[in-house]
This record gives sequence, structure tokens and C-alpha cells, in this order.
Amino acid sequence: MNSLHIEIIGNSNENCHLLENNVLTAIAKLGITAKVDCLMDVEQAKRRRLGRPPVLVINGRVASQGQTISSKQIEILLQEATHGSHHGDFLSRMF
Repeated sequence: MNSLHIEIIGNSNENCHLLENNVLTAIAKLGITAKVDCLMDVEQAKRRRLGRPPVLVINGRVASQGQTISSKQIEILLQEATHGSHHGDFLSRMF
């Protein structure tokens, strides 16, 4: 299984911290290797032309924006990102 790069981009509000905790919980449950960067800077999202924070980016692709998804939902995204999806592009189902 390849290492993942996960970014959480937003401001330092409670939703961003909750999303970070959910990401860390999902990583631990799956036992995967991942680098997690938390960028608590709304300007970063604007510069990168991302949507409303918090934004969850997995390996350079937006997986979620404007909502705090559960650790269970993140587990599914991480599994699909590491193994590929048999049901098409996992991000196409997120929006």
C-alpha cells in the first residue's frame, strides 16, 4: 500500500479540528501510512481555488469541501485512494 498525502485546508475553527481528528482516526483504524498536513489558512484555499473550507485533499485531489465528514466516510475514501475503486472515480461520487 502506498503512502498517502492528506491535506486539511481551512481556518482554525472547530470543524477543521474535527475533520483532522476524523482523518487521524480513519488512518489509525486502517493501519495505513499517511502524511497529514493541516493548513489553517483560508487564503491557502483561495490561492489554490478550492471550495469552502474545510477542504480535504487526498493525494492532490479534493475529496470533500465545506463539510466535516465522518471518520467512516474518510476510511472509505482512503481505501479507494489506496486500492482504486471498482465503481469509477471515488471523487465523482462526492459532489
